[in-house]
Amino acid sequence: MWEQLLTCMSQRRVALCIPWGGEAVPLIYWYGVLASLGIALGAFYASKHVESEGGNPDDVWDALLWVLIPALIGARLWYVLQAVLAGSTAFSLSDPLTIINPRTGGMNIFGGVIFGLIALLIYVRIRKVNGWLLADSALMGLLIGQGIGRFGNFINIELYGPPTGSDWFGMRVPLEYRLPQFQRLPEDTLFHPTMIYEAVWLFLCFGVLYFLFRRYQARFIQGVITGAYFVLAGFGRFIMEFWRPDQPGITLESGITLSYSRILSMIYVVVGLVIVLDRLGYVKIPFIARPQTLKQRQRAFEELQREKRRKERARELERLREQRRRERRQRAAEAQANGLAASASGEEEPPSSGK
Repeated sequence: MWEQLLTCMSQRRVALCIPWGGEAVPLIYWYGVLASLGIALGAFYASKHVESEGGNPDDVWDALLWVLIPALIGARLWYVLQAVLAGSTAFSLSDPLTIINPRTGGMNIFGGVIFGLIALLIYVRIRKVNGWLLADSALMGLLIGQGIGRFGNFINIELYGPPTGSDWFGMRVPLEYRLPQFQRLPEDTLFHPTMIYEAVWLFLCFGVLYFLFRRYQARFIQGVITGAYFVLAGFGRFIMEFWRPDQPGITLESGITLSYSRILSMIYVVVGLVIVLDRLGYVKIPFIARPQTLKQRQRAFEELQREKRRKERARELERLREQRRRERRQRAAEAQANGLAASASGEEEPPSSGK
């Protein structure tokens, strides 16, 4: 059995196998490990982002319970919908397990974001918390999580691009993982690691937004990061689609083929621009409350900083008081110990004899 387990775990995609029914079967895949790591790190950053804005970091962990499952369902359903629109017959309502099982195909980030934001909106409405702040923090965390998840795609040898035409740059793709149009190419053909390109772009976007936020936090109106995410993520994905031959799409009368992901990328950019303009006060999105003005934001940030300093001073005073209490207890204990020692020595001293 040990030999079977080792053979099972020698597969590139498998992280852990277990004995089942007399044989070794995969239990945990590296993609799942990296996806979980990405979710955890993204949520951790989001909680710190909320805290830096004076919010309750526990709201992030509470919201994660509301958002995670709908996001995963949305990501899977959008993948299946794209495949069906492209003419795939692999999914059928008569076999619903193939629809909900992510191992039979995959998931798509667009569906995850759409369903996740809908769930977040419901959470915000019910809990009466700051929606724009949660959205900003969640989407910043998503840049981290999605970037880490792309390395799971690299391990799975999926979402790669066309051949690079180079004999030194690119990734090797075994024949069993190749798309049909690449099956007849030589075994040593190198392909664009598109998933790594996208990971680099996502981390770069996070780094730029984080730098700007930390440097100009006093002037960052909540919601601007949300809009910036849609613009940057949409633009990046639009470019990446040039190296994504696996994506289904539609062919226009002019002969140009547009993938569904590219169409959504363009919608992303438009939505992001509208959000940024709304948050900066240039346009008004119906049914959305007007944002703070720049002066209001600066005043609110100054008050936030004053409150933080008050809390820090209070914590420092409490620390000093606790230190003094410990010192008093220690002196009292030492005095008591000295008293007991003196009493004991007095009792043990023999009486002196007189002459």
